[in-house]
Amino acid sequence: MTSKKRAICEALLSKLDGVTELKLKSFDRVRLYCSDFQDHELPAVQIMDVEETIQHEMSRAKKSWTLGVEIIMKPNEFGAVSQKDLWDLQYKVERALFADPNLSIPGVIHLHYQSSITDLHLLEPFYYCRMQLMCQYYEPLVSE
Repeated sequence: MTSKKRAICEALLSKLDGVTELKLKSFDRVRLYCSDFQDHELPAVQIMDVEETIQHEMSRAKKSWTLGVEIIMKPNEFGAVSQKDLWDLQYKVERALFADPNLSIPGVIHLHYQSSITDLHLLEPFYYCRMQLMCQYYEPLVSE
């Protein structure tokens, strides 16, 4: 039996299959630095655990899980990258992720978009966007 978090991340990554610009999509191995990405892996997106709050409801929990979705881009031999390119890719990722806000997963209530931030200058030559999402879902606390 897999965790609900794993199912949510797998569903999110499968939604991104339609964003053909992305070369790497991952949640299992989070890279801490943009420089950890190889050129052939960019643009990339990775999903990471941020925090979870839990409301105990008898034999189940209503969980609100906050996760970060990072987009990393870098100029390469095929061309330069601009702020407009980052915004366009962010737009495509957003539309793909929210096409089905309950992710077709039993127990998932809704995916919520909380915020986004971009960094265009401090991580040069990388262009970086971090979106913060929150997924609400129910999970049993006791054995079936």
